[in-house]
Amino acid sequence: MKSCLIAIATATALFVAGPAGAQEYTLKYSFADVDQPAENAAAAHAYVFKDTLERLSGGRMKVDLFPNGQLGDAKSMAQQIRRGTISVASFSSGVFASLYYPKLGVLDLPFLYRTRAEMVDALATDNDYMKTMVDDIAAETGVRVLGFEPYGFRNFTTASKEIREPADLAGLKMRTQEIVPHQEMMRALGATPTPIPFMELYSSLQTGVVDGQENPLATILQQKFYQVQKNLTLSGHLMTVAGIFVNEEWFQGLPDDLKGAVVEANREASLAYAGIGAVQDVVALKKLQDEGMQIYAPTAEQIEKFRETTSPAVRSWAEGEYGKEFVDGFFAHLKDTSGEGTAE
Repeated sequence: MKSCLIAIATATALFVAGPAGAQEYTLKYSFADVDQPAENAAAAHAYVFKDTLERLSGGRMKVDLFPNGQLGDAKSMAQQIRRGTISVASFSSGVFASLYYPKLGVLDLPFLYRTRAEMVDALATDNDYMKTMVDDIAAETGVRVLGFEPYGFRNFTTASKEIREPADLAGLKMRTQEIVPHQEMMRALGATPTPIPFMELYSSLQTGVVDGQENPLATILQQKFYQVQKNLTLSGHLMTVAGIFVNEEWFQGLPDDLKGAVVEANREASLAYAGIGAVQDVVALKKLQDEGMQIYAPTAEQIEKFRETTSPAVRSWAEGEYGKEFVDGFFAHLKDTSGEGTAE
């Protein structure tokens, strides 16, 4: 009887230890956004990615999430992904472009996309054009882009002067990210681009270091910029493109079935990213209005003025930086995927 009980206890211990013993890989997934998956697109992607990958891998892969910039800002995450100290990270593709692969900055030109769906189709990493670019990025930098995500359309806010037309930005100091195409767009509008780290932006707006800034609606709400900015203009001039980055050596070192699980987990998580982002923009706009922001929606004619003022100048700059053939090829790809001539 005693030997029978020992055998049962041993079998039970093996059964309980089975899933943990089967674990082969632990991933660090880093993102700088708030840890609110029901209210933030980047957090939604992280949680769905974790759940899906752990399930598809049968417990062989475990994902530890590090939100709220615990492992550093976008620049730090890019460096850590390249070194391999982080397995997966979500941050702006423009930051990565400025550090390691300048041509990726072409994704950050103004007025390229009309909707999130249009951006998702154009930048899908399984179409021939983008797959070639992703493979080249991986070969040159040691970092692979699993996917490009629509963080949100950026809109202008200011403390005092309302922005209705391009001329209204002349002479203003406007905060931008450290993304050169964004800065070139501001120069084309007559504003002075002023890069300020995101974590310092609220205090910079509060103290008047800059007159205004531009961000997606959900970010403006979550960061409480409405407390220090009176005016919001629904310009939608840029789409913030987030990249889901992985270390290439780590990724290529996975067995084929787990590589497939990583790719499929990202595909599933991308649905959450786009969906949560779109819903939160709608919710955020109403809440910002309730908080007292003065919201201006430009007319179609005024949006066209913004486009005419910025797009040709920034495209010309991009041709000088990346080469006319490369830029022309990218715009041709956008036209093919959208079926429209919107990205001119």
